[in-house]
Amino acid sequence: MDEHAKLREVRVELGDAHTAGALFEPICDLFAEVFSQPPANLGPEDFASQRAYFSSMRERETFGMAVGMADGELIGFAYGYTLTPDARWWDGLLEPLPNEITQEWQGRTFALIDFAVKEGWRGKGLGRQLHDVLLGSRTEERATVAAEPAAATDTQDIYAKWGWQKLGRLQGPSTDLLPFFDIYIRPLVSRVVSS
Repeated sequence: MDEHAKLREVRVELGDAHTAGALFEPICDLFAEVFSQPPANLGPEDFASQRAYFSSMRERETFGMAVGMADGELIGFAYGYTLTPDARWWDGLLEPLPNEITQEWQGRTFALIDFAVKEGWRGKGLGRQLHDVLLGSRTEERATVAAEPAAATDTQDIYAKWGWQKLGRLQGPSTDLLPFFDIYIRPLVSRVVSS
């Protein structure tokens, strides 16, 4: 089977808390598979933290996700939630940003928390599909994502191509999986609802 035929078998769909519950183990397994590799090199304690965080995150009212499936197997996911007005997302920036960027209000910013594609499916457009389907479903004004700085060259190229702007670097609290993150932001196109 050629690669194009293989790609046509992929389904990318929006999901919700129910989807996250039904795919909880495959999502956690794929997270561990992807993020145990360089540059993240996460380990068992990190994966336990991700499981607990994902479990609580999927219960948020503003949780959203997109999943990629091929022949009943999870091959990719992207998920996140809307930041609340009291969110601490912007705390720890090495160079502070103006208040008009960091201030949150209800419905302002969707945070793309985790995003992964199974190794054999990378470079075929699946990541872009997951990204576009999830962000295209959101009604917030903008989106933000935190990326591993060690992957900066590839990540910066991809994010720039997808409309993201790097704002700076953040030192996360000791409870974060990684000590530093590059923070990106991009506007979201509001959906026009016809009556």
